[in-house]
Amino acid sequence: MKILFTLVLSLATTLAFGHGSDSKDTFMPENNLHLQDNLKISDMDEARFNEIIDSVYNVYKDVIDSHGKTLFMERNWNDSTVNAYASQSGDTWKVAMFGGLARRDEVTEDGFALVVCHELGHHLGGVAFYGNYDWASSEGQSDYFATQACAKQIWRSDLEGNAAARESVDPVAKTACDIAWVSEADQNLCYRSAMGGASLAHLLSALGSQDVPRFDTPDSDVVSRTNTRHPRGQCRMDTYFQGALCSAQFDIDLIPGKGHESGQTSIEAEQVAADYSCTVATGFAAGNRPSCWFAPLMGQDEASH
Repeated sequence: MKILFTLVLSLATTLAFGHGSDSKDTFMPENNLHLQDNLKISDMDEARFNEIIDSVYNVYKDVIDSHGKTLFMERNWNDSTVNAYASQSGDTWKVAMFGGLARRDEVTEDGFALVVCHELGHHLGGVAFYGNYDWASSEGQSDYFATQACAKQIWRSDLEGNAAARESVDPVAKTACDIAWVSEADQNLCYRSAMGGASLAHLLSALGSQDVPRFDTPDSDVVSRTNTRHPRGQCRMDTYFQGALCSAQFDIDLIPGKGHESGQTSIEAEQVAADYSCTVATGFAAGNRPSCWFAPLMGQDEASH
C-alpha cells in the first residue's frame, strides 16, 4: 500500500482505491512529467537531496523506534519521477523520495523538506485518518502535520535559516505570522514554513489547470464531510499556512486518535487529537485546518481559512 504525493494535471482523473495491505491510493494515472527532468541544470544535487532527507530522518528515527517500528528512507535520486510516497510493511515504515520532484524549479529546498514531512505525516499525523481501520493519515492531515508539527521540529534550532525567510516572506503571510507568534524566532519559523508550503502549491498549479495559489485568496469551499484525498493547490497552500500559524503543541511521541476504541474517524478520536492541534471548538482563532477539506465533528463551526 502506498500513499502518493503525486503531482497532478487534472483533478478529474483522481483514482479512488481502498487502503488494504495489498492496495494503494494514487492521485492520478501515470504521467510524462519525468520527461522534463534534467539532472545537469538543477540547483539541487544529490548531496543536498540526502541532507534534507536526513534532517527529517534524524529527528524522527527514534520517534518511530518508540512505536516498535523502523523508519526507512528510500532515496531515489536518479529516478526522474515527480513523486513521493509512504508505505508500511510489517515493522518497516517507509518514506520514498525521488530526485525528479526535488529537481523541479518550483520546489524550493524547504518545499522539498515539507514533502518529506508530508509523507512522514501519513505515519504519524493522526486524525484525520483515511478511515477507521487505515494506518494512514489523510492527505490534508499530512499537509497540516508537515508545518504544524514536523517543520517546528526540524527547523527549530536553525535560527539563521529561519531568519533568512524574513527577507522573502509574502506580506500577507508575514502579517498573519506576526499576529500568531510573539517572538521573532517563532515568527521567522512561521515565515519559512508558509513559504515552503507555497512553493509546493505553486508547482501543483503550474502542472494543473488551476489558478496560482495566493495567501490573500484562500479557498472558499466548505466541505460537509472531511475530504481524505488530495485537495486542490490553493487548499493545500492554505493548509500548510494554517499549520505554520498553529500554536498548539503537537506531542511528538503520539499518533493522536490512532486505534481509538470508538473508531479513528469518531468525534471521540477527534477530541483526543484536539489536544495537539488547533481547532475552532477549542478556541483557536488561527491555525485551524481549512474547511476546504476538513469538516470538524466537534462543534460544527466553520473552520478557519
